[in-house]
Amino acid sequence: MSGDLAVIFDVAGTMLEMYRVAKEISQEGLLEGIVTMELVMEGGRRALVIPQLHPEEVLGAPPQMPLAVFFRGRERNVKVSCSRLPVSDEEALSVLLRSGAEVANLQETLAAVSARCPDFYCTAGLIVDVEAGVVTHSVSTGGRPFPALEEALAELEGMGADIYVASGDSMRSLSVLTRCRGIKRERIYPASKPRRKEEIVEGLKDDYKLVVMVGDGLNDRYALKAADLGVLTVQQESRPPKELMEAADEVIDDIGKLPGLVRERLSRTVG
Repeated sequence: MSGDLAVIFDVAGTMLEMYRVAKEISQEGLLEGIVTMELVMEGGRRALVIPQLHPEEVLGAPPQMPLAVFFRGRERNVKVSCSRLPVSDEEALSVLLRSGAEVANLQETLAAVSARCPDFYCTAGLIVDVEAGVVTHSVSTGGRPFPALEEALAELEGMGADIYVASGDSMRSLSVLTRCRGIKRERIYPASKPRRKEEIVEGLKDDYKLVVMVGDGLNDRYALKAADLGVLTVQQESRPPKELMEAADEVIDDIGKLPGLVRERLSRTVG
């Protein structure tokens, strides 16, 4: 595919307004309204692991089953979404396969999010600390499209844009986005780590005159910087770190403002 314009979206917090819940392993109670990347950044080699599994597979497991047992035979489903320092899938998996933490920790957060976001997007993950060799938190997120998303996608499509999605989540979770205007399954890149997002941007620059990256988190910073136009959205998270602000060309507080920025840049690029 080639043309004048490609727009690449991150998902959680960018296209979707998120409800996030975390649980510190072996502690009582849930942590609501958390920023997952902040939990990851607390440790030197912490990583967010997104198991490529259907929520029902997690919820159906015996609650007292150790994670080490649950992930045995599911090794290929373990993918690192993001990390503060480089962490491979294999390193994260080795922590999980030694963990005595119970599946109940993951089930508790997943059940809380599923109850609040029952019919659109819902996913679960774990934060592992490779240096300490432990699972520190279970995390789950659910979301619904921001109110202006569909109109923004329609405007972009009207400009001739090809819409892409690059996210650390699984295709199982991301496939629901095909309900949105202009998003095709073959243009969704699942399990995309920060450097992979950057590679996607660079690859599309060979085929399009203008490549726009839209994201909201530290895992988008390389892609924002690599894009012809990097747009940081702070619609949900209004306290972006300095390095993320520096990576972006523009900052918006509503996804509905995106088409105007793109139209202006496109007129200067193609015009």
